[in-house]
Amino acid sequence: MSHNLSHGRRRDWFTIVRALMRVGVPMKEIARRVGRDPTTVQGWTEGGEPRESDARIVLALFAKHCPRQYIDHERRFRIALEIAAMDRRQQVIKVGESLPLPFTETT
Repeated sequence: MSHNLSHGRRRDWFTIVRALMRVGVPMKEIARRVGRDPTTVQGWTEGGEPRESDARIVLALFAKHCPRQYIDHERRFRIALEIAAMDRRQQVIKVGESLPLPFTETT
């Protein structure tokens, strides 16, 4: 089972790995840093999710080698998380509105 830092929102691992490769960090090096096979990292770029510990390492590499892109990514990602959280709260409210209250009498 994979874990992620997104709490329901997926990061764009393709873009992150591609950015690292553009600045000279090959996929093989990313894999070495997280202790995985390069095919595992390739899988993340194709829609897979890294374990949380792996994600933290890759994000640290991203922050070190691509600081401006990292800041932009984090800003967009946090905004998306806030929107997703608002959507979840609204869904709970809508579902709750159709439920009888425990102190009301039902016939």
